[in-house]
Amino acid sequence: MKVYPKVLSAILSVLIAAGAVGGYRVIEDTQTSLFENSVHAVVRVVDADTVDMEDRVRVRLLGIDAPEKGECFYEESASYARDLLGGEHIRIEKDISGSDRYGRLLRYVYVPSDTPEKDDLFVQDHLVREGYADIFAVAPDNRYRDLLSSAREEARKEGRGIWGVCDMRVSDDLRESDALPIDASCTIKGNISEKGYGKHYFIEGCPNYNRVKVDVRKGEAYFCTTEDAEAAGFSRSESCDNSF
Repeated sequence: MKVYPKVLSAILSVLIAAGAVGGYRVIEDTQTSLFENSVHAVVRVVDADTVDMEDRVRVRLLGIDAPEKGECFYEESASYARDLLGGEHIRIEKDISGSDRYGRLLRYVYVPSDTPEKDDLFVQDHLVREGYADIFAVAPDNRYRDLLSSAREEARKEGRGIWGVCDMRVSDDLRESDALPIDASCTIKGNISEKGYGKHYFIEGCPNYNRVKVDVRKGEAYFCTTEDAEAAGFSRSESCDNSF
């Protein structure tokens, strides 16, 4: 079917208009590569895990959770983030998810270095390591889970920020936990190998299904269908293939 330029232009206009959620613009997929590779001005720092860029684009920092208004250490955390990011230009990096239900872009954030010899500042790692935010791992966006977990452990051991003044009810270690499915019909287990073998899912009937644990802090999850698991980046375990 031939699409005329005027028709195509009209379609794109509708799509762009539909992308505006809650007053903030969502970047269309066709512009993602160009957008990610650009440097953007920060026009407002809402708190330590949310910033506004130019053109009314709001960004939720992936992988971390900072104190909200009224919570312990909120003022200190928000003030530090404003000093760190206010008026800066940042580079953003996408994981798997594009935006959340509020229309905010979900991204990792970097402050580019001013010289080629210096490293860029990875904002999430810095905020967690200095105690101004905690980690918040949500599947499937867990590219830097291990790095951020290490940053949190350092902050906790040193008693920095929230770990020194707030009642943070977190276990003394990060040993694997075993979550239960929220929906009893969603029993497919998405597991991330600690030995670097990748992300695999296991269905009931697999030889080692009952031994597989789901630790949501690591980005693991239960899925209702194999399609959902594969869309989240998990592939079927070979052990399951050998059992049917």
